[in-house]
Amino acid sequence: MELIQLQANSQEPLYMQIYSYFKQTIEQSGLREGDKLPSIRGLSANLAVSKITVEKAYQQLMSEGYISNCNRARYLVSKLESLTFKRGTSRSQIPETELQTMVKTEVRYDFASGGMDIDGFDFPLWKRYISKVFSNKDRLVDYGHIQGEPELRREIAKYIRESRGVNTLPEQIIIGPGVQSLLNTLCSLLKTESSSIAFEDPGFKNGRRIFDNYAFEITAIPMKKDGMDIEKLFASKAKVVYVSPSHQFPTGYIMSVGKRVQLLNWAESVEGIIIEDDYDSELRYFGRPIPALKGLDNGERVVYLGSLSKIIPPSIRISYMVLPEALLAVFQKNAAFYNQAASTLEQLALAQYMEDGCLERQIRRLRKLYSGKKIILAEAVKEILGSQAEIENTESGLYIILTIKSEQSSEQLVARALAKGCRVAAVQDYYLETTEENTSRILLYFSKIPAEEIVVAVSLLRDAWFE
Repeated sequence: MELIQLQANSQEPLYMQIYSYFKQTIEQSGLREGDKLPSIRGLSANLAVSKITVEKAYQQLMSEGYISNCNRARYLVSKLESLTFKRGTSRSQIPETELQTMVKTEVRYDFASGGMDIDGFDFPLWKRYISKVFSNKDRLVDYGHIQGEPELRREIAKYIRESRGVNTLPEQIIIGPGVQSLLNTLCSLLKTESSSIAFEDPGFKNGRRIFDNYAFEITAIPMKKDGMDIEKLFASKAKVVYVSPSHQFPTGYIMSVGKRVQLLNWAESVEGIIIEDDYDSELRYFGRPIPALKGLDNGERVVYLGSLSKIIPPSIRISYMVLPEALLAVFQKNAAFYNQAASTLEQLALAQYMEDGCLERQIRRLRKLYSGKKIILAEAVKEILGSQAEIENTESGLYIILTIKSEQSSEQLVARALAKGCRVAAVQDYYLETTEENTSRILLYFSKIPAEEIVVAVSLLRDAWFE
């Protein structure tokens, strides 16, 4: 075995070096089925290592099925069926043109992400709340309540009652690590009720994908200024509908009270379910936040979804869902099929954070921060882009929509912006059914862009689109 070269200074243990040599030799047919490996004594003497080192290497090979040892005879190479082992592609083997496409364009300003401003959260304060939870270690050695920790559900019930007009019991609340995780749970609950769902168009495309993965038939319902087209909802024959009435994404439209009543009447008449996604409803900069549709629901027809990912960092993965009693009974009946995936540690910290009034102060802080950024962005667009872009202004949210007066397609506008280091999103991407009127509309999030750099970022967009 002169071919085995052991590296004494390597961080890899000697037994793993021996193991790797034989593994590679067997995979490349250097040793075939039935071939004998050197004896432990002989190989240890040849390599000047202990017998224990060789034994550990052989044991690892045997545990993975590369060799066998029958009746304490010499180790033999096992049969590997018809496996074909492929060598990895080295960098030098990849065509240069492909390497160039693999290099990502550096993004200097991310207008396509609604992430939090790095100065928008008091991390030292959050660290203190996390530390407090560690003082009660008994709560941290279990899997936690299937619906979420009781303290947090009580605080959320209080919060949405006072801020969103939603009256619910803590027992009706389900905690989850993000809205998309909760939608997976909801799909399993609704599958016995319906096989189709209506979605706002444009709308939450990741939500559509989840229902599509569960084989729901998706029907696109166009938006009007005051909300979803109810007549087309009736015509769709769907019994489940997904809406975001308080701040529709991405249009920013607010569903009127009259349209909300029509929607609830639709649900009652078809014995249907309304899924209300209360998307970033807290971030309204003028007047009070619009009350939730769930607050009008006397017939237990609305599933209410809420997320704190725009208020606290999205890395703290906590969202919540309020289930009508009928769906809650189905959930509890099948509780063994579900796991609580949200961190118990963070749930308990958030519950105390809310109880102490910190969440309310955080919302006020972000409203002030983001309203200031929104004003700066709107002024920069008017000053720098002028008549070449029209702002669709909204009174809430973390983004604006621009209609670009150009013959370029939305794909071209996105690509040109990226070439200048700005990532933007096309409104067209959120439509299920393509329409010509949306091909030059661009969505610009401002939450992650530093306020002092917004003017520079908009100047880069001008250079990209109108240079």
